[in-house]
Amino acid sequence: MSCLPFSLRSKSFVWALCTVLLGANSPASAVDNSHNPALPQFAVGSSTAMLHNSERAGRASTHHASARTAIDFCDQIAFSRALEGLKREERDAIRESSERDRLNNPSLAGRLIWATTNDTGSDDRVTLAALQEQLQAEWNTRCKAAVAKAPKTESSFTAGGSLAVGNLNLPTQSYLGFEAVGTLVQTLNVANVEEEARATAGSFDGSAHFSNTSLFGSNGVWAGVGYIRTTANASTRLMNIDPAGSRLLIPGPLGGASGFSLASAGGLNLVTQADYEAQYEWDSFYAKAGLPFDCGPWVFMPFFGVAYTDQEQTSRFSGSIPGFARTFAYNTMVDVETISPLVGFDAIRHFPGFSLHSGGLLSADFNDAHGYDRLSFTGIADSQAPLDQDDTSLGGRAWAGITFGAPQSPFKLSLDASYVYVDNIPVVTRDGTNPSSLGFESADGVLGSIRATFRF
Repeated sequence: MSCLPFSLRSKSFVWALCTVLLGANSPASAVDNSHNPALPQFAVGSSTAMLHNSERAGRASTHHASARTAIDFCDQIAFSRALEGLKREERDAIRESSERDRLNNPSLAGRLIWATTNDTGSDDRVTLAALQEQLQAEWNTRCKAAVAKAPKTESSFTAGGSLAVGNLNLPTQSYLGFEAVGTLVQTLNVANVEEEARATAGSFDGSAHFSNTSLFGSNGVWAGVGYIRTTANASTRLMNIDPAGSRLLIPGPLGGASGFSLASAGGLNLVTQADYEAQYEWDSFYAKAGLPFDCGPWVFMPFFGVAYTDQEQTSRFSGSIPGFARTFAYNTMVDVETISPLVGFDAIRHFPGFSLHSGGLLSADFNDAHGYDRLSFTGIADSQAPLDQDDTSLGGRAWAGITFGAPQSPFKLSLDASYVYVDNIPVVTRDGTNPSSLGFESADGVLGSIRATFRF
């Protein structure tokens, strides 16, 4: 029990209460008490309340910011959690004051020294109690009636969809070769197609937030499922692929005799025009679960999940050789099935009427690919080789954007930009000796999207 005269304790309470309450009606401005070390020195966030203990003031500032954000959005769960944080700091101050009482020196000199020193724990406790009262009064004025009218629910559900457009940088696909006359030195992959594809994507998803379930101190549990379909198209035209006196090599899918070698004959083996076209399609299904945590004004949610993606690539590279009155065409189809365990995070910063968000994910992609590579040549039966390959790769995505609407709004609109990286794009190698082989290379791209979300 403190031995300070009641008048001193009353003044301490009145000072703290007035400091907090005055801050409710005027712009927050911390008092400069540096001239008197006996006074509290550390401001609590944007309020005018001040504490003696710097670490306590830092933690209280975080809870105060969360409470003000919760009041802005009338978020009862977030407000209660923030107030509980301030109550913990108040209890910590009570323990500090009690410890001071316990260590009271029983000697007369010790009691005189003890009685004339500040009970900083008690001062902080009074200030924190007054701050909670002020925040509760603000909540009651602004939100109590609205929350009372709102339907009582322990869970929320959302459904949404998005459209995205962007560019993908796809791996180089290579064709044809030259063979020098005399030395027979071969140069393969002389026709290189560097793909930059226009991509479009659409998605549908649903999620649930179970706020009455908490793990590791989280603000409930979140779970979601979704479907994404992405398509990309690329086309290129190459003019005058000229062997310049060398033989033109058109490697066959089965190697050896399945290909063709055309002599120059004065330049007759010139490929006057070659066209490349490719279509990519990705159908992806995913399920994720996460734990949202309140971190002051931010909400941080780590999540994990799994995705299944079916990727189909069809491509055609065709050319004309007027000198021999011949045409050729490579037609390739590859289907890749991918299972992807994934981990990631979302971070959201709420403001009145809108929020900013960012996040990222990493995935381990287990790929199973199969398909065929076919060569057509004028007057000759087609030759075709099967393609098959298994591989494990890494993928990732990063995003950032803005959402218009409060957390409890029934409808929200979002604009996002995202970067995507994958390492499982099929690439076929043709060496003229062995059958065509299948491998994987990386691709990346940037997409912009618009998204609508409905809350139930």
